[in-house]
Amino acid sequence: MESFLNEAFPGQDNKPDLSGERICGSQVTIHIPQERRLRSHKFGPRGETGIYLCMEGSQIYTCWVPSRRKGHQIVRSANVKFYEKVGEKELLTETEHDVEPEIRKNGAPISSRPQSVTEQTKTPSPQRSEVNNLQHAEVHNPQHGQTTTSMTSAKLPDLRKEVITEPKTMTEALQGPQREHWLRAIHSELRSLLTKGTWRMLDRNQAHNRPLTVKWVFKVKKNEDGNLDRFKARLVVRGFEQQFGFDYNQTFASVAKAATWRILLTVAACLDWEIEQMDVSTAFLEGDLEEEVFIEMPEGLVEYFDQHPEDRPPGFSTEKTCKLIKSLYGLKQAPRQWQKKLKEALESLDFRQATSDTAVYHNPTTGVIIITYVDDFLIMGSNKEAIQGYKARLGEIFTMTDLGPASHFLGDAYFTRILKKFGLEDCRPVKTPMERNSLSTLQPRDNGDSASPEEREDYSSKTGSLMYGMTQTRPDLAFLLSVLSRYMSNPSPAHSRLIKRGLRYLQQTRDHGLVLGGVKKDPESAWSITAWADSDWKGDTVTGRSTFGWLVQLEGSTVSWRAKRHETVALSTTEAEYTALSQCARELAWTRNLFSELLLPLHMPIPLNGDNQGSLKLCRNPELHQRTKHIPLTEHHIREEVEAGNIDVQYVSTYEQVADGLTKPLNTVSHGHFLEAIRVSACPIEEAGRIIWSTEVHDDSVP
Repeated sequence: MESFLNEAFPGQDNKPDLSGERICGSQVTIHIPQERRLRSHKFGPRGETGIYLCMEGSQIYTCWVPSRRKGHQIVRSANVKFYEKVGEKELLTETEHDVEPEIRKNGAPISSRPQSVTEQTKTPSPQRSEVNNLQHAEVHNPQHGQTTTSMTSAKLPDLRKEVITEPKTMTEALQGPQREHWLRAIHSELRSLLTKGTWRMLDRNQAHNRPLTVKWVFKVKKNEDGNLDRFKARLVVRGFEQQFGFDYNQTFASVAKAATWRILLTVAACLDWEIEQMDVSTAFLEGDLEEEVFIEMPEGLVEYFDQHPEDRPPGFSTEKTCKLIKSLYGLKQAPRQWQKKLKEALESLDFRQATSDTAVYHNPTTGVIIITYVDDFLIMGSNKEAIQGYKARLGEIFTMTDLGPASHFLGDAYFTRILKKFGLEDCRPVKTPMERNSLSTLQPRDNGDSASPEEREDYSSKTGSLMYGMTQTRPDLAFLLSVLSRYMSNPSPAHSRLIKRGLRYLQQTRDHGLVLGGVKKDPESAWSITAWADSDWKGDTVTGRSTFGWLVQLEGSTVSWRAKRHETVALSTTEAEYTALSQCARELAWTRNLFSELLLPLHMPIPLNGDNQGSLKLCRNPELHQRTKHIPLTEHHIREEVEAGNIDVQYVSTYEQVADGLTKPLNTVSHGHFLEAIRVSACPIEEAGRIIWSTEVHDDSVP
């Protein structure tokens, strides 16, 4: 020790090593160690974005990561990448990017400081940040003598799109850097609620039920380009505190069935109707409450009255409570009360609510049809003046946003987004969702062996994401999802590989959409519906049950479909096919009722195609008693439909059976024919995942 002190002179031979120091405030990406990643998230983020604060020692960097919860936002790590030339801007995002730092064999990180950056010489416009050019910048690593990293948007946050962390509480909102923006949003929401007369102030002893608590929900709204649009604050009731029979009763509220709007969009396309789109602002605030509901005084209301004394009600006191007069977001009955209010408004305009789908309204005089999906409206018909008139009247009743002529509905490159969500946007594509003989490999786990919670969550998330897309626009995924959904509670590695293959198939067909219309029609002529039903006997190798599938086409456009495993084991192919025909007959009965309510004529009887002679005979006559006497009576519904002249069962060969792709895996050639038959085909990538309707004649290309 004495020798050491004698050799250590202040200021001599002991200068601090600052060679590793970086610019304070630089954007960084911090490597997430493998042990902190979920096993099931193989393609999950490997880095998190933060801001560099200071250096500890020679290799430890202290950074701030705002996406973490409070108390855990300061991170110390040696595995950090720096982006020092990004410039001063709001750099932090809630998105964690997939960045893996280079690691030496001994564990020390290789310096990732950009040594030379070659940017485009093009001068950006004043509206765009100077960091735009980083989208095309390249980093040269002199250690290897070649360009090693391309700073694309996949590796760096898109700095042109300002993304701000959304606060979880009012305190967090009012103490953050966007305080003034959030305060204006809060005051705007309170002003709107007071103007609508959403509540009435009462003394606490007048509250018959326990007041519910409320909270503020903060959201950063973006425009269609992903750029910052506005700050939104919404007052929400904690509906989970409600008690049935006291402050709520009925809660059901319907939305338009997917088959309904596919049918009506096909009708509109074939008749060249006008289709307009509207949106209701604060729809759930329009409903009138039938029950007595009380809420605590909203946080921030006193401060609002201090700044806007003209809005303060007489006798206001902080000891009062609020009795709701109108519905509020978060209430269990809010959607139902909104639908009641909407029905009253549309009936005042001579619209009739359809019984087949209560989210559809029809005016028999003008022929205008309105499809409602919560607060989104599609208004269609041949009378353009009538449509504009109804839009004006609705704008007088509710606070509406006129979105103009509709170009897409309930979809926006959905499949591209889910591929990116699961880190598979660059995966190797495949041409079919399942391999031809893959069903035999899909065995459940052994007894006692169970998937981890992370594996179940990952499997459920992927399956659910595909399921939504299938129910809307992609019947070619129906059989795959029918198989995958059987193992949600305990998926095996084979099932996880199958869902990954399904996503790889999505990569191959992510530019595909469902084409509706394409056939010119005379408004007075009847509509043609064709149905197909098929079954794969004992297709499930685990249970021995069959899988049935059916689809319905309107003027050649696929408007409804289903693939499902039988509830019981079928004892013969005839029984399996007969059940499929009966299930399809139920859908045809509903479709027929919908057309009748909307005053649209149909060609009768409706042809229903099957490829099993025994099942077709059974539909016409009660034959084969010894082999069919055990079939449930409900399945014989199809006989009554045939006898009434509503359905005409017809035979087609197996090779002509369109529903074959809903019951079993197909090879590449057969699957291509299946896609062509159901009119799922390629379309512009910006339209992928959407319903596309056309008034041009179909010619094997997307109109």
